[in-house]
Amino acid sequence: MKDFRYIGYPLFVTLVGALLYQLVSTYVGGSLQNTLLILIRVCALFVFGMSLNKTTRRHMSVWKIVLSVVLTVFLLLYELEAFSLPVLSTALSFFGVGGFFICMLYIWCGYLFVD
Repeated sequence: MKDFRYIGYPLFVTLVGALLYQLVSTYVGGSLQNTLLILIRVCALFVFGMSLNKTTRRHMSVWKIVLSVVLTVFLLLYELEAFSLPVLSTALSFFGVGGFFICMLYIWCGYLFVD
């Protein structure tokens, strides 16, 4: 049963996230579809990162939790185009930070949230 937590839980999160993503992309239309797809992707990646952490929470570090939540909300609002910062867009494109690397940041934030 211990192996399920380390192997099965991340796989389960991946499958449920993929199923929700497919259901929304199939049955929801209009402008709401894009927003829901981004939210599902962010939540699935964050929970996936949480499921990768094998340790239990020993140290209740508030700074790690605050950093992970603030960074996740900031990136989510940036992806939803709630605000526009040309300097940030230029810096991200200069360093080559695109969709893939932002997804990696969501996973890292989920891992950091549990650590």
